[in-house]
Amino acid sequence: MAKGRTFRGGISEMMKQAHRIQTKLESVKEELKEETWTTEAAGGKIKVTINGAKELISVEIDKDIVDPEDIETLQDVIISAFNAAYTLADEKIEKATEAVTGGFKLPGML
Repeated sequence: MAKGRTFRGGISEMMKQAHRIQTKLESVKEELKEETWTTEAAGGKIKVTINGAKELISVEIDKDIVDPEDIETLQDVIISAFNAAYTLADEKIEKATEAVTGGFKLPGML
């Protein structure tokens, strides 16, 4: 007999457990849609808010950072702030997923 972890209840119980996890993940996914996270760039002069569905909710730009002669820098800072928000959302979603699955990766679940 190979060493390792055996699953009590066989494949039927394992399938039930997978279904329970999937159901809980769907619930967490819906809850996360209501969550929002904000990141800042340029010393807080740009704020980007994203939700758990990874939708951009808002972009706030302090008028003092707008330089008509240097729009490229403004664009770069906005992109940086959005990327930071997207990364933060990924981290929060992964943490919520791991809380449900115990760290077990289920492809396509969230």
